Amino acid sequence: MSYKQKELQQLIESKLVENILDEDFTDSDEEEISEIFILSLLALNEARYLEPRIYNVAKSQYWYNNILPSYNDIRFKKIMRMLPENFKALVNNLIDHPMFQSNNTKQQAPVELQLAVFLRRLGSKEDVFSVCSRYGIAEGTVLLFCKRIMKAIISLKKKYIKWPTEHAREFVHDGFKSIGGIEDIIGAVDGTHFILQNAPQKDKYLYFTRKKRYGFTLSRNS
Repeated sequence: MSYKQKELQQLIESKLVENILDEDFTDSDEEEISEIFILSLLALNEARYLEPRIYNVAKSQYWYNNILPSYNDIRFKKIMRMLPENFKALVNNLIDHPMFQSNNTKQQAPVELQLAVFLRRLGSKEDVFSVCSRYGIAEGTVLLFCKRIMKAIISLKKKYIKWPTEHAREFVHDGFKSIGGIEDIIGAVDGTHFILQNAPQKDKYLYFTRKKRYGFTLSRNS
C-alpha cells in the first residue's frame, strides 16, 4: 500500500469513528454511517490507481474450488469466521437479493464466492492483494464484492434487528431463570473491540484500549 493510500485509509477510519462516537449520534444517523463506510471502500478502490496498473496477471481459483471445500469445520471457521452451516444460511438469505441480479447479459460471480471474499477481507489482516490472490480475482473485484455484500446485509437489518416480541422475552426470561434463578432478565449485553490499523488523528488517547491497541468498542444486545 502506498503512502497516499495509507493516509486515505487513516482518514476514513478517523471519520467513521468520529461519527459513530459522536455524542449527538442518533438512530437517524445510522444510514449515513453505512453510506460513509461503503463510500470509503470505493475511495480505496479508486486509490489503487495511484500506483501503476498491471494487466494480464495470472489468476486461479483452484484454492477456492478445491481446497476450501475439503476443510473440516474447524479449518473452515478459521478462514470464514463462521461454520459451514452458518455460511450456507447467510448465502440463502442473500442469494435472491436484487444486489446480485445483473442488469445486463454478463452474469455476476456466485454469491458464495462474493461472500467468501467479503468474510476473508473483513475477518483477517490480509490486504486486498493477498485476498485477490487467494480467490483468483482482480483487486478491484475484491472491493466490488465487499460493497455488494455490505449493502445487501445492511438492507436486511430491520428484518433481524428489532425489539423482541412478548413470546421471545418470555423465552429469554425463562432461560435465565432456569440457568441461575435470575428473575426479570430479557436480554444480555456483550461487546468486542474493533481494532484500528492506525491511531485516529484526533483525540487518539480516547481509542487506546486495555489491550494496548487503538480501537473502539461495539456493544451487542441479545
